[in-house]
Amino acid sequence: MKAMQNFIRRWLRLRSKRKSETPPRPDKPRVEFSYTLYWTKQVRQWDAARRAAIMEALEPVLAQPGFEPNAYERRYAVPGLDDLAHSGASLLALKKVLTAFENE
Repeated sequence: MKAMQNFIRRWLRLRSKRKSETPPRPDKPRVEFSYTLYWTKQVRQWDAARRAAIMEALEPVLAQPGFEPNAYERRYAVPGLDDLAHSGASLLALKKVLTAFENE
């Protein structure tokens, strides 16, 4: 009986400790790496004209007031890219990849 009581106490203590912990924040280098890898795979399939057009459409989105390089919230759409909204960090990674392809 004593063993069962000890088990329940430990279990409750661990359970309450887990609830009080804050959820882990996304690791910035990992997020940036993931987006860069994704956009590299996409951009490799585009010709030079499409890369230039997307870079031209991307610049005003990045320069708009209130642009935030958030990790996951999809707030920004780039005309001509696709019909999806993207996070700020994703678009910064896209710019980095497009610049690398341009300089290649």
